Amino acid sequence: MIDTNDLKLIGRFSVDSGQAMVGDPCYLDSWKHWNQDSDAPFDTFEQAAGEYGYLGACEATIKRGYGELDNASAVAFSTGYGDGLYNVYADINQDGRVGLVVIDFTGEYGIDSDEEL
Repeated sequence: MIDTNDLKLIGRFSVDSGQAMVGDPCYLDSWKHWNQDSDAPFDTFEQAAGEYGYLGACEATIKRGYGELDNASAVAFSTGYGDGLYNVYADINQDGRVGLVVIDFTGEYGIDSDEEL
């Protein structure tokens, strides 16, 4: 069991769409961009299901709260209660490697948010 007191603050990120995504940046060339002028997001969710792009992420987070995109290129999820600036913590193992990443979107887990980077 991981004790939240053992987690190290490794960075922060801001959210402006109520959702976040984890994926390998080398796949970003395959990202399907949302064209605000021609793509109507709320009319095309079913067509975008699982797509590696903004609409695919929206479909996953609105429908279930989370979901895998493009056969494991990334995973998208809602951010608890929406937009904000979120701290990212890690458990660093004995070999100095990141063993676990935690983002506390709700503040319910008692992680010290006043820690300095």
